[in-house]
Amino acid sequence: MRISVLQATARIGDIGGNLSRLEAAAWEAEDKDSQVLVTPELFTCGYDPAAVHDIDGAAALSSVRSIARDTQIAIVVSTVEHEGAQRYIVAHLVSAAGDVLTSYRKTHLFGSEVDYFTPGQSLPQTVSFEGVTVALGICYDVEYPEFVRTVTDSGVQLLLVPTAVPVRSASSADTFDTTLIPRRIVPARALENTITIAYANHAGRDFAGYSCIALPDGEVVAAGPDLAEVIVAEISAPLFDGARRSNPYLVSRRRDLY
Repeated sequence: MRISVLQATARIGDIGGNLSRLEAAAWEAEDKDSQVLVTPELFTCGYDPAAVHDIDGAAALSSVRSIARDTQIAIVVSTVEHEGAQRYIVAHLVSAAGDVLTSYRKTHLFGSEVDYFTPGQSLPQTVSFEGVTVALGICYDVEYPEFVRTVTDSGVQLLLVPTAVPVRSASSADTFDTTLIPRRIVPARALENTITIAYANHAGRDFAGYSCIALPDGEVVAAGPDLAEVIVAEISAPLFDGARRSNPYLVSRRRDLY
């Protein structure tokens, strides 16, 4: 199976323009013979919690379902979901037929998200997609090793992750270099769990870029820091099985100690 990841910068509130960029990326991914395209966190409305939390993503999701049908490629899209007074950041896996195969509400909220959104209360479901066991995560979730290990223990082979990692310099007193998240943390999560993680970040002045597809054997396909691009990687059962045979992290765990 071929996976595509879109790295681009969404315009805040420009749903039509963002959907057009997503559709162009879907056609590009289809041209590259990919079966699924992963897009950045809140790409349809743009990532700005204060500005977009009241934009219900139902209409945008409907448009993405149409794009998936037209391009015949599955799409992972993140939207705002309204439920009464509650607002959630949600990821959806939409099939090439336009069906929503699974949805997941972000459980770990970052920064100002806590002021505008409600955290989800359930871990992601696993679904079978193209013969692979798949789940969704969103951004900050992957920075918690417990999250990725728990979904791995549920049988996941492929974790699809829309994200919005901002640029923050290591010279700041209150943070580290945020490019370390896509460049080091995400590949480490894939290697230590022997899974593939497809991680789609925004790019541009305010975001860290470096979207990646981290494979279970430690190999990484990565985008640059600031360019809009679609990256592609191939995964297969032999790749996954071979990584599990050569890397005993999961079977060597001392569950009796922790």
